[in-house]
Amino acid sequence: MNLKNKTALITGGSSGIGKAIARAFIEKGAKVIIFGINKPDYNCEFYHVDVSKEEQIKKALNNIKSLDIVINNAGIFKGKLVEKTTAEELNEVLDIDFKGAFLVCKHSIPKLNKGGCIINISSILGIAPRAEASVYSASKAAVISLTKALALELANKSIRVNSIAPGIIDTPIWEKFAGSKEEGDKDMKESSSHHPLKRAGKPEEIAHAAIFLAENEFTTGIILPVDGGATI
Repeated sequence: MNLKNKTALITGGSSGIGKAIARAFIEKGAKVIIFGINKPDYNCEFYHVDVSKEEQIKKALNNIKSLDIVINNAGIFKGKLVEKTTAEELNEVLDIDFKGAFLVCKHSIPKLNKGGCIINISSILGIAPRAEASVYSASKAAVISLTKALALELANKSIRVNSIAPGIIDTPIWEKFAGSKEEGDKDMKESSSHHPLKRAGKPEEIAHAAIFLAENEFTTGIILPVDGGATI
């Protein structure tokens, strides 16, 4: 797919991976539409949408005539043992990380042009879960399964569906989760030291993968780890 003049909908595009993906698509000449809570600091069409709220998704999509690319990036992380996780925290993660992706896919499909594509941002934890990230791992595993099922469902419409599974990526989520930039940087470096490449990834490296999956018209149903070798 030539991305020039194509329309890409991206959820959660105000920072980190979503922002890097949006900028990469803009550089390719695509029109970018963002669904999110915070308005991005770059030029795009923006709708204030909480992806866990179906009516907000439907209302925003009513303003959009057609789409070529849908990228489900919005997500949150909760790092707790199962026995310490409350029902409210369980619902919050599932509502945003899985249900949000599901609902955006469901209501975007009628707007997708033939030859279009969906890219779901999952995680290597959806492939290889870890302790104290059980709910997040489960939600991302659900996103991976949804990706494969949708690839089968939409193939006859010439719509491709793929997923990117990032490893440790240097984004503001580390500072938010740890409570300070210093602690966030420390946690990120410790976590990424287990990658064979011994570093955290950059948001732009996830964006490059998204461009590849959008442009390659013979790729569907794959889960692409971008993880410094962590899944080996």
